[in-house]
Parts: sequence; C-alpha cells; structure tokens
Amino acid sequence: MRVLLSCVNSLVSLVGYDTDARQAFWYCPGNLLRACGACYEGQDLLLASDGFVTRISPQGVSQQALPGPHPNLAHSIHPIGGMLGVVDTGNSRILMRPSDAPVGAALPSIALDPLEGWENRPMDAIHLNDFLPWGEGVLASCFHYHPFGHYKTKGYDWHGGGHGLILGMHRAHGMTVSRVLASGLNCPHSLVAHEGDVYCCSSSRGEFLRYAVQPSGLLYEAARWKVSDTHFIRGALHDGERWLLGGSSIRRLKEQSPMSLYTLDEHSGAITCDTVAGAGEIYDVLPWDDAVMAALVPVINALPPNQWDDNVYPAPMGLPDF
Repeated sequence: MRVLLSCVNSLVSLVGYDTDARQAFWYCPGNLLRACGACYEGQDLLLASDGFVTRISPQGVSQQALPGPHPNLAHSIHPIGGMLGVVDTGNSRILMRPSDAPVGAALPSIALDPLEGWENRPMDAIHLNDFLPWGEGVLASCFHYHPFGHYKTKGYDWHGGGHGLILGMHRAHGMTVSRVLASGLNCPHSLVAHEGDVYCCSSSRGEFLRYAVQPSGLLYEAARWKVSDTHFIRGALHDGERWLLGGSSIRRLKEQSPMSLYTLDEHSGAITCDTVAGAGEIYDVLPWDDAVMAALVPVINALPPNQWDDNVYPAPMGLPDF
C-alpha cells in the first residue's frame, strides 16, 4: 500500500511511502510547503499549518488565513458533512465552512468551541488538535481539561500525567455543548472511527487505544497496545488489514529516534516498525491517491523555496513511474 505522510517540524513536509517496498518514493522538502494536518477535497490536497490553510490544486497553490485573536497553530483538517473543518488549536476551536464555498472563501467565526463563554482565554489553552464526525456533532481530542500552558513551565508532568481527554461537542441554540466522553490519555491525537469503535493515539506514552461506545454515549476503553517506547505515536490509518501508525521523534529525548511508520495487527498484537527518514515528526497518515497526487506533485515541485530558517533542506524529488 502507498500512503501519504504529512510531517511537521521536519525537513520534509510530505512523504509518499510504500509499505510493501518499505521505502519512500517521493517527498516534498519542508522549505516548499509547511504542513501539519492534511486531507483531500475533490482533486485538491489541503494542508493546515500555522495560521493558514494551504490548497494545492492542479491549477496552483493558494493560502487562506485563519482569524484570530491568537495565532492559530492550525492542526487537523477534515471534511465533515458537506463542510470543511480545521482545528484552530491556538484559539481552542474548530472552524468550518461549506465545502462548495468558492476557493479562498473565509471560514466563518461560527465554530465548535469547547471553551465558549470563557473570557480572556490564553493561547492554546487545552491543545485541541483533532476531531471526527460523531452523531450530531464531533469527537475531539485535547491535552488537558483546563489551560495547561501554565503547568508546562513548572516541571509539571503535562505530557505523561494522563490529563488528555476526548470530548463530544455539538451546537444547540447557537452555543457549543461540550461533554467529556473519555479521559486518562497522554497527549491524545488521531481520532479514527472504525467498525463502530473509536481509536486514538495516546501519543506521549507510545500507545494506541480502542474505545467501545456505551449506551450512555461515554467511551469505554476496550483495548490498549503499547506501540513504542522511543516514538511519539501520532497519525493513524487502517489499510483494511492492519493499522499504520506514525512514529515521530520525541523532542524531549537527547537522542532522537528516526521518523518511522509502525504497523499494528490488533488481532494478534504483532507490531513492526520501518524507518521513513531521519529525525522528524509525522502528523497524519493518508492513503496515497495517485489520481490526485500525480497531478499535484509537479505543482508542488515547481514551488520556489522559502527562506524561513537556517535548515538545509533536500532538493525536490520527482514521482517514479509506477
């Protein structure tokens, strides 16, 4: 299977990886595009990063700035019920716009906001980072139940203390209704619904969890797999037989492990690990859509390099003949 990896804080921002050949076949240097979350919309690839959404189409590349007041730190981006949603992590909300809106149309201020009504909220209050459509609203993952930035500076175990949550959110009477459906996670990311259950990475513990849905709507932990002691696990895709999980270098470790892709057979518990590149961080794992990417890779490779830091980036790479 071929997959597309979106990478953040890395020398490459996109990687095409062949799980059968166990090697990368294409990458986008990080000085051409910045990426965090990624999704397809029709024949386009959309990337969320920093304070904007980047749209890559066969006609070219455009960017759409997200509204403040805080820097957005945009994370996941997904289609949802005829809308396009992007997690505005810096402002702790999910912004949405109709999928059929003109290219470049602004995302409206009406959003799913678990902190709606809070005054003077700090930037990146709870590290809201991912969501998936669920019932009449969404499930969303976040790092903490109250502003955690203060604790990050006090030697507090914010990444391993089990403060992460899965929230259920929907709109009612013009407001966001928010409810805690699961807790005890460590830096949760990458929510995926599969065969009626909910899967999530407990990233800083290197774990992957399966939740069963209770009649009350709460999520009950049904299984937990220890995937890695050396990687921050983030990015999850089921390929029809097994789970593909992104392994990111852990920033707080002195010796960083290489960017890797894990496979998990949840029935046998078998886990394998393949190295994708040197130190780097995977955020999303998507199926490689050759019908889309064959037209977009030449557009990406033709982009001029940016000079936003002093890193030495690799040269663009063309697609092989499949």
